[in-house]
Amino acid sequence: MKKWKLTITTLILGTILYSPKVSAKNLPNISEFRIKSSLLAQTNLKEAVVYFHRGLNRHTSGDLKGAITEYNQALRLHPNFAEVYYKRGFTRHRLGDLKGAIADYSQCISINSNYSGVYNHRALARHDLGDLKGAIEDYNQALLLNPKFPEAHKNRGITRHHLGDHQGSINDLKIAANLFQQQKRITDYQEVIELIQKIDRK
Repeated sequence: MKKWKLTITTLILGTILYSPKVSAKNLPNISEFRIKSSLLAQTNLKEAVVYFHRGLNRHTSGDLKGAITEYNQALRLHPNFAEVYYKRGFTRHRLGDLKGAIADYSQCISINSNYSGVYNHRALARHDLGDLKGAIEDYNQALLLNPKFPEAHKNRGITRHHLGDHQGSINDLKIAANLFQQQKRITDYQEVIELIQKIDRK
């Protein structure tokens, strides 16, 4: 039995070593190709980071269309740059392109599903499109990743209110208020308290 295993192993190794595609003569070329590819990928990533930061700066200064242009260039250089999809989605939302924003947030999630903020922002876009149940699903996921995320509690509370879930809405808003207070974010805390009072009066 051991001899049989050894024969199979030898046969496999022989096939790999003497395959025309991976011959001893080709090994240096393959290694060189891998090194060049790795260096190119690193260079592209560095350049993509530059465009990404330029996009952030343009967004901050109010040049939203310019920010989109910079993000597009970053993604041409590095198509799997999750943060760029996230920020481009945010900028698209600000420009009123809700479907584009959702597409970008979804692409970001497909690359890295651990950003609670992306789920929160995709939920906001879904809410604005009228997909309230889809928004709730995204808020749930955001809070699964980060239970102490006050914005997600607040936003889910608002969406629950629009769905007619009064008690669920109040519960979420109270949690948001407590978290804002713990984080010493007094303006946000007061805003949520006022929101609770308005809902309770209805």
